[in-house]
Amino acid sequence: MSQVKGISSGEPDSRPHREPASRPAPDTAPQPPSRPTAASDRRPAGELESTILAALWAAGTPLTPGQVQGALGTELARTTVTTILSRLYEKGTVARTRAGRGFAYTPTEDAPGLTARRMHSELRKQEDRSTVLARFVSQLTDEDEQLLRDLLDGEAP
Repeated sequence: MSQVKGISSGEPDSRPHREPASRPAPDTAPQPPSRPTAASDRRPAGELESTILAALWAAGTPLTPGQVQGALGTELARTTVTTILSRLYEKGTVARTRAGRGFAYTPTEDAPGLTARRMHSELRKQEDRSTVLARFVSQLTDEDEQLLRDLLDGEAP
């Protein structure tokens, strides 16, 4: 029988054995393709909450996490939507009612009410409230300052 590349019919290979040529080790191990850092992958704080609240306000009716996900039309996982809704519930920003085996969520207040609550929350964190309010008022536009004066005088806009 004829020999093909060292394979024979029981006869030993008479060619000299060679070790594979060694290659010099690279200076560094191969790296995976570069990826943005975790910090650059993140959304700004509160962006998901705001987006989900906007979907709830637009719906005007309680929504399940799956319905919120559909309303957003994004690539957010339903579990992510559920987590954000649970956090909003813990903060008192949304209420929930049973809907099958899960919950349907509805906002506890409208957008202006939520903004006002956040402003009050920030003000309560400060010991020197007068300085905080003074700086807030000093940064108002002329139109906002007049609106605030009208509101404080009991004149509805």
